[in-house]
Amino acid sequence: MANHHFAKLGDVWKHLPLAEVLAWDRPAHYWESHAGSAVYPMVDDAERRYGALGVWDAATVGGAPGLARSRYLRVLRAVNGPGERLTRYPGSARLAMVELGDKADYLLCDSDPASAASLRAAAVGVGLGERAEVVEGDGRDVLAGALARAADPGSVLAFVDPFDPRAAGPGGLSALDLGRRVLSAGAALVYWYGYDRPDRRCWALDELARGGHGVPLWCGDIQVEAEGEPAVRDDGDLGVATTPGTGFGIVCGRVSDPALRHVTALGEALVAAYEGARLPGGGPGHLALTVRTVP
Repeated sequence: MANHHFAKLGDVWKHLPLAEVLAWDRPAHYWESHAGSAVYPMVDDAERRYGALGVWDAATVGGAPGLARSRYLRVLRAVNGPGERLTRYPGSARLAMVELGDKADYLLCDSDPASAASLRAAAVGVGLGERAEVVEGDGRDVLAGALARAADPGSVLAFVDPFDPRAAGPGGLSALDLGRRVLSAGAALVYWYGYDRPDRRCWALDELARGGHGVPLWCGDIQVEAEGEPAVRDDGDLGVATTPGTGFGIVCGRVSDPALRHVTALGEALVAAYEGARLPGGGPGHLALTVRTVP
């Protein structure tokens, strides 16, 4: 299992926007550089209760209609079946399979053998085995090569979700390099990032905008804040816990305006649903949404 942070709030603000973008833009080709496993058994702990379990409760019993109507909740219900318990959490690739089905082809990469095996099994299990190519290897190089060979890059949406955005792969590409290359090639991009210092809000938007590709970019950033004044700490622990001063966001390029309007509305619904919710560490906190664009 490559992703030990599944179903935390950072994962929610990865899959909630992604599902909506896929539902609206319906790409013919869906590619992932860091796909992780297909499905994870749910863990009931403070982080997941502030993450996917909290969103599930808010949408099903807590009176958050905006979240309840989201494509993300539709996918969670489809993966878990009938009932009111969230016992299985889909990774982004499984989410895409539910949303796009046999109307798309899939190129899914992960260097973890167990994750790659789970992706192949999931594709076969839902009848997409012939449509899904799963590569056990470095997704940065694989996607870059696929872009160079693509007959119609405009029909591709690439989801890039790195653990270390600046680390270079075997071919010398970082995840940020790959994101800029996706945009330069004419494909659509959804790029997830995280941070553990409050002054790093929207940092990936600025990095990706420097690629010289001339593509307008949109960014939706969620930051965790303590009650009262915004957090000023610079020692957050993203990847370990969800604490004040940590945050995560999505950068989109070549994604439709209707999809982005719905993603913005979902971000606002998430902030509203978490107003007054206690942080995993026990203290009072809230979420702050920042939306920025680079023309």
